[in-house]
Formats: sequence, C-alpha cells, structure tokens
Amino acid sequence: MKVASTPTALRHTTTAGAAARVEQRRALRYDAGNDVATDRPAHVRAGSGCAVVDVPGLGRHLAVVQDDANFIALVQLDGEGARGGVFGRVRHLTLPAGDGGLRQFDSGRGNKASKFDLESIASLTVAGTPALLCMGSGSTAAREVFVLARFPVGQEPVVEVFGAGAFFKGLAATRAFAGDEMNIEGMVIDRDRAGAERVRFFNRGNGAGEAKDAVADVSLSSLLQHLRDPLLHAAPRPRQVQSVELGSVDGTRLTFTDATRHPDGRTFFLAAAEASPNTYDDGVVKGCALGVLGDDGLVRQLVPIVDEAGRPLTDKVEGIAIDPHDPTRALVVVDKDDPTAPAELLVVRLPV
Repeated sequence: MKVASTPTALRHTTTAGAAARVEQRRALRYDAGNDVATDRPAHVRAGSGCAVVDVPGLGRHLAVVQDDANFIALVQLDGEGARGGVFGRVRHLTLPAGDGGLRQFDSGRGNKASKFDLESIASLTVAGTPALLCMGSGSTAAREVFVLARFPVGQEPVVEVFGAGAFFKGLAATRAFAGDEMNIEGMVIDRDRAGAERVRFFNRGNGAGEAKDAVADVSLSSLLQHLRDPLLHAAPRPRQVQSVELGSVDGTRLTFTDATRHPDGRTFFLAAAEASPNTYDDGVVKGCALGVLGDDGLVRQLVPIVDEAGRPLTDKVEGIAIDPHDPTRALVVVDKDDPTAPAELLVVRLPV
C-alpha cells in the first residue's frame, strides 16, 4: 500500500518503510452469549470506538462502543487470563432500547435509520466516579445523541441518554469542521494549554460534496452542563477548528475513524481509505493508516497499518486505545460491516 500524502502531511511522515504492524487479533464474543429478552447478539457486532476504563471491583477494561447495537462491550484487561490486552472476559453493558424494544439495527430489520450510530467513546471522571462518554455521529437527527455511563463504587452502572440537537447543529453550522456532511467518528478528552479539560472532536470527511476531515475543541465542563440542563446552559460553540489533509490510498481519501491520547501526551489517530458514497453507506476499504496529530492540527506522523504478514491492512479500523500494559502497543477495533460477523480486537505495534 502506498499512502499518498498532501504537502502538509508529507513534511511530517516517518522514515520510508515505517509501518504499524498487527501482532495479535481476537474475535469479540460475549462470555454470556446472546439474550433474546434484551435483543443482545452473541458477539460484538460493530466495533466503532474504544477507550480504557477502570470499573470498580473489576479492574481495567477496554470499553467498545457499537454503531448498530445498544450495548457497550467491556473487554477485561487486568487479572488472570488478561495479559496482552486481548485475552480477558468480554462483559456487556446494556444501553436503553430503541423502537419496539430492539437493540440491534440494520437494513435487514428495516430500522437502520433509528440507531444512535454511536461512533465515539472516551473515558472520564464525573464527580469522582469513572465514566464513559459515548457520542452519536450526528449524520442524521436520530444520531444527535450522547450516552453517559457511570460506574459508582458498589452499585450497578448508571446509564443516561441525552438528546443534543442544539449542540450538533452548532457543529454542523461550522463549515470548516463539518463540510457538507457531518460525520463525527472520534473524540479525545484531554487538557488544553491552560490546563482546562476539553473534548477534541474528529470529523470524518467521507461524505459527498465538500467533505472535511477536521478537528474542533469544546470545553468538557460546558458540554456536560449543556447536556444536563440545555435550557439553562447554551450549547458550547466549537473553537480551535482545524481542517486536516490525510492523503489517499489508490485514489481513495484517507479519513479519520478514531483517535486517542497517549500517556506521553501525543494524540494518535486512525484513518481508513473507504470508498463509501456518503456518510450513511459502507464501502470497500483500500487501506488504513495510523498517525500522530499535533495540538496545532498538523499531522506529525503518518504510516500505513499492515497485517501480521506485512501486507496492507484492508479491515475497517474504527477504534483505538493505548494498551495500558505496554504503551508501545495500541488496541485497535475492527468493524467487519457484517452484522453476522464479530468485530475484531487487534494488538498493533506503534511505529518508533
């Protein structure tokens, strides 16, 4: 695979021949199997984002959000059988059901338009409690939603769903970020230069017309206040908006699919060259890349991802988190774009 870079990206690419290599993979199936009563399949259907969270009493887990099923998969990272980041139990956290009590959404069921389309997930702390913030893509009105899952000590998880139409409309109106078709596929919670917590959103430019790959920042506290009380707290406006050019693979643009913060402060992102006609329909993936994005929105590093045999990876990589056991490795989730096939969890060695 040859990654064709724009001039901005080219100045920051690594040494010729560098790549991020897949070392292990595992199909994600729930330990508890399927459950007809809650409409849970036996496997994780679509891994669209991931983040590491410390669940009280159970240890660290990789939380995997799905764009077509209202469940969060919790892959055990600590304890017996969990060494290497991919060998632990796969638990589940059930999210609220959709129309008709269903929690799976696809064209075959005729309910694809009703899904939350949760594409992004980040870990955070809310009032001292470990939590996960999940976000819909915003590509349709039904997808203008946030889900907050909190893990209080000694209690069952608490899940809240927030409609966020006003916030998403503000993002969509920012053309430098959203272009013609907004499709937010990643978010990172970190601190800005002043030390305040922020959320950095990653728009995927795989839409029709003037598609944009871009990042934008929002105050985390302002966002949470708005979600809880939108009448009292106006939707925060995006700031530090920056368009990003990622190049292409065999004529198909590379576009953001997720991002994460490394313990050393770097922001790593995933990109896929998917020949999709718009933000709604899937397409053939011609290649994938892993990069580092600076706080100024410039690409510092961009390398192809290769499989275990060194061939260009053509799986759709949709989620990334840094392995807490080994910061030289990333945990990457693959969406198979097939509701009957389990999503896969890859261990990927980061480039030097």
